[in-house]
Amino acid sequence: MRLKPVVSVAGLAALAACQGGDIEELKKGQKDILAKLDSLDKSVQQVKAAAPAARPPGQDPNKVYTIPVADSPVRGPKTAKVTIVEFSDFQ
Repeated sequence: MRLKPVVSVAGLAALAACQGGDIEELKKGQKDILAKLDSLDKSVQQVKAAAPAARPPGQDPNKVYTIPVADSPVRGPKTAKVTIVEFSDFQ
């Protein structure tokens, strides 16, 4: 013997109403999430645009710095092409 499922019209209507409301609620939630993502994306773009102007300029690795050594202790010839200066503070 084979059983046939019995579904009432009222049950189907109630199920459809619940699912319709849930779908609308999901659509609204999705719109809210997308709006927040769009807002975050705009904020990130503003930060990226402002970041290069806010950064202080870095040191130029090709610049030659002049450091007066005066009467400081020196090793090697005074006409050397490279001078290495070591600074230390003993406390």
